[in-house]
Amino acid sequence: MTFRTPSEAVQKANDTCYGLSAGIWTDKGSRIFKIASQLKAGVIWANTYNQFDPASPFGGYKESGFGREGGRQGLAAYVKLG
Repeated sequence: MTFRTPSEAVQKANDTCYGLSAGIWTDKGSRIFKIASQLKAGVIWANTYNQFDPASPFGGYKESGFGREGGRQGLAAYVKLG
């Protein structure tokens, strides 16, 4: 897909029934944080793609998943505190 502005890119990325992951490529660090905060995706990569830390939670939004796997958040469904 093509886009002319960052806001158009965000609109196109969010205009889907899925939300597993997204990638942002830019030379401006502040732009990464601004755009990432607007995206509805479970994982957002900055200047890379498909790099995982096993200790980090992973999951999606919308039809791409429910809840999180991995990390402490992924274990929460299996632990009863009390």
